[in-house]
Amino acid sequence: MDIDALKTYIAVIELESFTKASQKLNLSQPTVSFHIKTLEEHYETTLIDRSPKRFQVTSTGEIVYQRAKQILGILEKAQNEVSEYHHQLRGEIRIGASYTVGEYILPGILKAFDQLYPEVDLNVTIKNTEEINTGVQLHELDIGLVEGQVNKKDLSSHPFMEDEMVVVVPINHPLRSTEEITFKQIQDQTWIFREGGSGTRAVLESLLESYNVRPRKMITIGSNHGVIQGVKQNLGLSLISKTVAEHSNASDLIFPLPFIKVPTRFFSYVTPSDEKEISKNASVFIDLVEDLHPFKE
Repeated sequence: MDIDALKTYIAVIELESFTKASQKLNLSQPTVSFHIKTLEEHYETTLIDRSPKRFQVTSTGEIVYQRAKQILGILEKAQNEVSEYHHQLRGEIRIGASYTVGEYILPGILKAFDQLYPEVDLNVTIKNTEEINTGVQLHELDIGLVEGQVNKKDLSSHPFMEDEMVVVVPINHPLRSTEEITFKQIQDQTWIFREGGSGTRAVLESLLESYNVRPRKMITIGSNHGVIQGVKQNLGLSLISKTVAEHSNASDLIFPLPFIKVPTRFFSYVTPSDEKEISKNASVFIDLVEDLHPFKE
């Protein structure tokens, strides 16, 4: 299999354009087209339904795209592992983190690791939990630090830190001036949610469903900072990590609601389930995480 063809195919799919792919890869358009044609002949299928006004990845094209990403991820991992073997703790470690962990927990871990292993380049990706899990599964990331559940095959997760969740309510919200809040008053409130795939959102959705709390309106904001600012601007109530509230100088927004017991969740590190696929750098990073945050289930 031609690795250059796979790289070209990935670029075409992600940019949704043969022209943009040729510019990014510094290839001629005929070369890009030749690479795609070579793959289609190899797999005996149409990968892209293309016409002057249409660009659509076929079902088989999506399969090849996902596997191509995985193959290139494994090749990059092999290159890093060979470098690690010859140079010990050098090379790179690709770390993925969900927003809460990445913004508030990971920086301290990175500082400690960098002081111990200054020759290792740290490449950090911060996305939501679902995207980080996928990145580890496709070998685009060596390790993920996330909150929420891990529902991907070929992955294993290990909790390393407890994370307390809290309800945050605007300072001038009517609930704060009520002497005795009833369950009815908790109904039909506006709630601010994180984006789909977020571990925080999953906890909030589960909490509202389990206590039969009916939102009047749902507002989705794709960052912790945005959620806090939304609550400060009286957009609605939300559920967020206490760590986020404290680091955002928003502890005054914390307001426990009666009738609702907020669960405690855990931050976990995620790796391939096959230990042979965990690089030496990632293994040392895991050891440091466990040393800094000793955890007992």
